[in-house]
Amino acid sequence: MELKELLGSSFECRCGKTHTVPTEKFFYAEDAFGSITGLIDTYSPASSCLIIADSRTYGVAGREIADLCKNGGAKCSCFIVPDHDGESPTVDDTTRDLLLNRTADSDFLLALGSGVINDLVKWVAFLQHKPYIVVATAASMNGYASANVAATIDGLKVLFHAAPPKAVIATPDILLNAPYELSAAGLGDVLAKPVSSADWRLNHFLFEDYFCQFSIDLLKDLEPVYLKNPDKIRNRDSDAFKALFTALFYSSIAMTITGTSSPASGGEHLVSHTLDMLATRKSCSHDLHGRQVGVSSILMAALYERILTIDQPRFSLPPSQVDETFWGALTPAVAKEYEAKLPKMSRAVEILNQPGNWEACKSAIKPHLIPARQLKECLRHAGAVHRYSDLRFNKAPVTQDFFVSVVSHASQMRSRFTILDIAVLLEIIPEETEELIVKWCK
Repeated sequence: MELKELLGSSFECRCGKTHTVPTEKFFYAEDAFGSITGLIDTYSPASSCLIIADSRTYGVAGREIADLCKNGGAKCSCFIVPDHDGESPTVDDTTRDLLLNRTADSDFLLALGSGVINDLVKWVAFLQHKPYIVVATAASMNGYASANVAATIDGLKVLFHAAPPKAVIATPDILLNAPYELSAAGLGDVLAKPVSSADWRLNHFLFEDYFCQFSIDLLKDLEPVYLKNPDKIRNRDSDAFKALFTALFYSSIAMTITGTSSPASGGEHLVSHTLDMLATRKSCSHDLHGRQVGVSSILMAALYERILTIDQPRFSLPPSQVDETFWGALTPAVAKEYEAKLPKMSRAVEILNQPGNWEACKSAIKPHLIPARQLKECLRHAGAVHRYSDLRFNKAPVTQDFFVSVVSHASQMRSRFTILDIAVLLEIIPEETEELIVKWCK
């Protein structure tokens, strides 16, 4: 199905569900801003628009968009989300409440930004039942049209349902001129798809969880453009950037139509979320989401390759409790997630120990994986982060010991079953964690 046919549609899928795409418009062109006043007229009876940005994204196009809105007859104002402890704004309940108060008198919202701003606005728009659109300032993440918000509540990364935008708007000039580390982070985020979809297949095989091949195939024609030509991303080739941003957009659509983040989020995201949570606990900074996900995706692919070499698995019971020494003050919140996961761990062992199931599981997953080496080389040639030491935590390079510890505990932070849990059951984690990290992420 073509993108223009997919947007704003509902259709019966071979997965058995009726998919609905709430996002109705996608503009990617130099003159894309020209669509904004028409969208305000369509979705805002009072033509009252609040532009929401941070201090950085407002400088990219805030004044231009505000002038366009006012010249088009809209009652337009702007709110700059304040920084948090000298760093960029964060997606948490405190910032959410601040926005809820500020947006009370507006009937249409325009998010100007990428990950944080988009998540905050979609969250508030959902809670207040208001339409919104997003103007992208970087090809940095895959959440533009998703119905999910990853927020920090009491130190724990939590997924909330929210409202996808009515339209996503981007201009090639802005995306091509965004700080390159943001674009490279977007590449890291979209490269998670092969391992996250493998995790989804794993859950489908083990627990008969819902699975949708259509949502996986949405990126099929776009993947070769950036996966096989990473130098074009590094050189800011316009066609490669368009493919990257479109792939990120399709990825968010996949999450929305399936009602789950599974098409684009697996074990690699748990590693990234763990880094975020530890930073929040210590009141310090962490790296960009896509940079963390990119490095973690290499390792998850390597874990799958390691597991596929095993012909006769021997499973061990997982720890009965989370590691309080590692999680500290986060222990109560993490323990609730882990408690919900333990029955899945036991059930997985029971199923995989049945004759023929281990080979059947490997056969279901193997054909769809992309080699860890290919993911690493793609990121390396694109000038993107591909080593743990390239990541920053508290403004310093992530050390090997710290990254080993994070990977060894990341499976505990969410009830979702991933490749990390298989590795724990096989004792690859923690026995081979350091060896794999040194081989693939150093």
